Amino acid sequence: MLFNLKSAAIVVVAAVAAATVAAGPDVVELTPKNFKQIVDGSKDVFVKFMAPWCGHCRNMAEDYEKLAAGYSHDDNVVIAKVNADEHRDLGNKFKVQGFPTLKFFPKNGDVAKPEDYTGGRDLDSLVNFLREKTGTASRIKKAVSHVVELDYDKFKEVALDESKFVLVEYYATWCGHCKTLAPIYAQLSEVFQNDDDVVIANYEASEDSKIKAEYAIGGFPTIIAFPAGKDAEKIEYDGNRGLEDLVSFVNKHAGTQRTTKGLLDQSAGRLDALDSIARKYLAASEAQRVKLIAKAKKAADKVKDSTQARFAKYYVKVMEKMSSASDFASKEAERLTNVVKSGAVSAGKLDGFTIRQNVLRVFLGKDAASEKEAEKESEPESKPEADRAKDEL
Repeated sequence: MLFNLKSAAIVVVAAVAAATVAAGPDVVELTPKNFKQIVDGSKDVFVKFMAPWCGHCRNMAEDYEKLAAGYSHDDNVVIAKVNADEHRDLGNKFKVQGFPTLKFFPKNGDVAKPEDYTGGRDLDSLVNFLREKTGTASRIKKAVSHVVELDYDKFKEVALDESKFVLVEYYATWCGHCKTLAPIYAQLSEVFQNDDDVVIANYEASEDSKIKAEYAIGGFPTIIAFPAGKDAEKIEYDGNRGLEDLVSFVNKHAGTQRTTKGLLDQSAGRLDALDSIARKYLAASEAQRVKLIAKAKKAADKVKDSTQARFAKYYVKVMEKMSSASDFASKEAERLTNVVKSGAVSAGKLDGFTIRQNVLRVFLGKDAASEKEAEKESEPESKPEADRAKDEL
């Protein structure tokens, strides 16, 4: 985060009164020691009175942090919060009777009489309120969404297409858990945007009794997968709703190999039979390598899937190149890495670069299985059971 005047002011206040703790990099945490210095009428201050145990407070926490980040460029707007369970005197002073309670302290206004916020707790509602009150536009970066919106007729056309894996989130516009899921679901659609056989979709079903009856939807959000294949049975998702869990679910049932960043994982494009030949090639004599290349060509010819056949031929190409230049694999891997880092590769071509890098890894003595296990160990833990909650009908 860039150092600005607001940050400087907070640091000075902290030195004089107490340390100002951030809940996220841009949300200012107010306490009895620093409240008067920050809420002093010299700037617009939007305050959330909350409690750590409050589920509704947790549900809006991410959007509130995004709101603060969106206004971090304006020194005259502060987005803050008060733990009113711990600092009850502050809550009582401003007649806080439930959590979360949001109040707006306008610049040059009476700090003893803030305006109660009564709008929605979603990000758009909060942004619209502050834009109206402060006259300042936010700089919030919204996630790119490739979610396909369905109605009953389009659902039959899209979700029941036997050639594709389709994930459908049934939601309601009033559903708090759905609002929490929305940005994560948009990220999920971005992860799989280059997989033509995967569709991430949603369906506003709150008033659609027909679809609710057909698929036994008893609460929102309900997420159901429709796998590819004739007579494939639908699968209701009952895991946590974090991005890692959702990506893993799609990978498992769609046969994809994506990371949460939308890249192919390190096993993509690798073929066991050709991996085995490649490992033998590394330790073989020149005469043995000729035979192994011939064996690799035969193995590649047996690959029926057209996409995998391309990957198989790349193994052969690398072996042939290494016959005349033993350092081909290391130099080519370095070249591809530099091209990708330069940003010159379009999203549509990035998968091809990743697969070539993956194949080269076996010629560099790197094992996909052990690398995948290392990736798994470094992944963050699953989110708590609260991520599975629904708003009942």
